[in-house]
Amino acid sequence: MRSQRPTVPEAFRKIVKLLDDRRVPYLVIGGIGVSLQGEPKTTRDVDLMILLRSQRVPELAEAAKAEGFDIEPELAETQWLASGFIRLWLGPKGKQTAVDLMACNSEYLREVAFRGQQTRFCGHRVAVASPEDLILFKLSAWREKDVPDVRAVYRRHQDHLDVAYLRKWAAWFAAKNPCFAEMPARLEALLGGHPLPPGKPPTDA
Repeated sequence: MRSQRPTVPEAFRKIVKLLDDRRVPYLVIGGIGVSLQGEPKTTRDVDLMILLRSQRVPELAEAAKAEGFDIEPELAETQWLASGFIRLWLGPKGKQTAVDLMACNSEYLREVAFRGQQTRFCGHRVAVASPEDLILFKLSAWREKDVPDVRAVYRRHQDHLDVAYLRKWAAWFAAKNPCFAEMPARLEALLGGHPLPPGKPPTDA
């Protein structure tokens, strides 16, 4: 029995094969997305947005469990409906790599899925979130680790970004929820080359 933590590429290949086999569309986001659209970086998990009806979540969870992922299928649909998110673990207890699957469940996220860009990663042709959408994801989360990520994506694509799109959706986030009220100001600081405000420090959670 394997005793080492699976690598991120191993976990990525395994979940992508599962999704491809079941014809579940997906989009690469998170740290892997930043590596593909910004600069290479170390990440400890796999983040994907998937297009899947809630009725199919138990079926996908059962298939994932059969392929060696640690997940409770009977809880997956409840978690999906409550949070738009499920987490699968791969590897032995205490040495697991997380695979996070996010629902495409808002007007904005449907736009993100539509704007995905084709690239290659780990031997697979995959769709990855656009530079603009990765910037918006990072501006919304705004943890310490998101600050260098947003800079990296911006530096690589600054001459070709759709600034009107960025401003539109930053304002949408801010109007949607008070916790995103600072997104437009963060965006303008980024676009103007001004110092960025510090990100939220990491928590133990």
